[in-house]
Amino acid sequence: MLLTIFTPTYNRAKTITRTYQSIKDQSCKDFEWIIVDDGSTDNTEVLVSSWLQQELDFPIRYIKQSNGGKYRAYNNGLRNAKGELFFCVDSDDWLPKDSVKQIKGHYDELISDKLLAGLIALKENSDKILIGKAFYGDIKRSSLYNLELLGQRGERSIVFKLDVAQQFPFPEETGEKFVPESVVYDRFEGRYQFLISNDILTTCEYQDEGLSSNPYALMLRNPAGYKLFYAQRIDLTSSIMNRIIYAIKYNVFKRLYNGDIYSYSGVHEFIVKIVSPFSIFLEIYYKIR
Repeated sequence: MLLTIFTPTYNRAKTITRTYQSIKDQSCKDFEWIIVDDGSTDNTEVLVSSWLQQELDFPIRYIKQSNGGKYRAYNNGLRNAKGELFFCVDSDDWLPKDSVKQIKGHYDELISDKLLAGLIALKENSDKILIGKAFYGDIKRSSLYNLELLGQRGERSIVFKLDVAQQFPFPEETGEKFVPESVVYDRFEGRYQFLISNDILTTCEYQDEGLSSNPYALMLRNPAGYKLFYAQRIDLTSSIMNRIIYAIKYNVFKRLYNGDIYSYSGVHEFIVKIVSPFSIFLEIYYKIR
């Protein structure tokens, strides 16, 4: 099987029907669809059950887990996927009809190069406006962190090789519900690159109650994940100024998270210690926001 389309969902019965219809309308059907329900209390399960009774030209698998957060649903999807490629499509997103066909067009190059972890492509919003900028014409391969350094930030469609993605699951040691995706993406740095494409693979519509609706509250509710993110970034960056900023932010979440795991132990411990007092002011700022 070419592709696993993976959809994590939590109480999104009102939007996942649109996701389903876009998957059903794909011009290429060489995929499976795995839905991991993160403990929904709405009628998501009933809705998916009705789809499972239909005659479809692609398989659907529905997995329900206790509510543990999107990243645990992602790990569950990775464990159960059967496609050679793995594509996360959120339950409030949908796919242009040729998305799978476009992914298939990159298959040979992806599979033949062992240094490629997957494909990075574009997203658009419901008004057909790109989310973030299109990639420069001379960027053919890159890591996500390098794209950030090049000023190419923004939401992206990411298709992983399944066997590579399975090497980098999200850490699950805490009871928190959220871990920044860059915790995983940064671990590809220096090991793999991604093929870059200006194909538009996903259409997004942000929800008022979504994870991105209040980033400061999200950070304060999940300090362990952000502690880990900034601990990794301290060593990842080559910029002294960025290292200082990451060290200050690391200290914020080190103080907020009452646990020893994810503590920084790299070569820049001196910087981490001397900037610690400045993190008090940043913590106050986060709480005010």
